Amino acid sequence: MKTIAFFAAALAFLSAMTVQAHIGMKVPCGRYHSAAGCPAPPPGQSIDYDINSPIGTYDNPARPLCKHTVPYTKRTVYNAGQTINTAYSVGAAHGGGHCQWALSYDNGQTWVVIKTVIRECFRNAGNEYSVPVQIPYDAPSGKATFMWLWNNAIGNRELYSNCADIEIKGTNGGSITGVAPLIANYGRSSVYLPEFSTGPDGREHFDKRKPVTIYVSASV
Repeated sequence: MKTIAFFAAALAFLSAMTVQAHIGMKVPCGRYHSAAGCPAPPPGQSIDYDINSPIGTYDNPARPLCKHTVPYTKRTVYNAGQTINTAYSVGAAHGGGHCQWALSYDNGQTWVVIKTVIRECFRNAGNEYSVPVQIPYDAPSGKATFMWLWNNAIGNRELYSNCADIEIKGTNGGSITGVAPLIANYGRSSVYLPEFSTGPDGREHFDKRKPVTIYVSASV
């Protein structure tokens, strides 16, 4: 009986560790995050109690970008030029890594990167972590998707992603220009970034990101 009880406790511990491990975006609310103040999931969806888990590895792109594809019905409003103090629940920082933040105005079909942190993202992070990300001053008004991507430095070759549903108050119509996100360690057709606790960290791939311009029509 003691042996059965021991294994039951061990399984419970491992289950808890699975939920707590890795990293998830909670400000602005990543889709279906359980954090206090986040909206209820849209109809037909449920809270993601494994929000900190990766969306895939170099061998297996298990989940889509954003992890969840159905947007929140309630959006957080930000002004163009405003800085979002993004915050994260950290279970395991895996030595830090590379982060990208991007915007989409067409529900994830086209993305433009608005901030990149090479190597130092989450390095030496505690249980809580914050990164300021500024919405461009020339960002057009409209409903937008705010995406965070992270490639960890140490451990399995993984990709993490969460998305927040926001509304931007800016210019009435216009465009936003930058580069498309680098999608790495997300299936065999993606860029492969090896572990980089020391030595080369694959940053040269970020220099090859393709230029992109997103056009947003003016409202009448």
